[in-house]
Amino acid sequence: MPRKDAVSCIKILEQAALPMLDRAQKLKLLEQTVLGLLPDNLAGHCKVVNLKNETLILATTSSAWAMRLRFAGPELLKQLRCQLPVKLKSLQVKVQPEAEETPLPLRPKPKLSMQNATLLVQTANTVDHPDLKEALYRLATKASDY
Repeated sequence: MPRKDAVSCIKILEQAALPMLDRAQKLKLLEQTVLGLLPDNLAGHCKVVNLKNETLILATTSSAWAMRLRFAGPELLKQLRCQLPVKLKSLQVKVQPEAEETPLPLRPKPKLSMQNATLLVQTANTVDHPDLKEALYRLATKASDY
């Protein structure tokens, strides 16, 4: 018997998602503003990671870009304070190198010998199930000579 004061899981999740969505939208707006204030070459290597305890946390792809961003930091904070209703005291820059996609190792395609294909055909001849029998015959046709 359901309780009268019980709350559905969907309702709880929807209520929890609202603050997260609101924060994500605010961070996106902040990132757009930050990237608009930075020079194009620097903006291409920068992203807003977080806003925590009145500290704007930015990430960049290398230590060289981080140094340039730190150098531009005081002016950036000054401009952000003028443009946004966000209280900012400091800027923190983190280096997050771009993740390289490592290709999967190439594995040789498995081969089916003629001897094993013969065994599959013999097994298919003893099976009563029509779908299994057909699958075994199909598999046996995949045999190749080494």
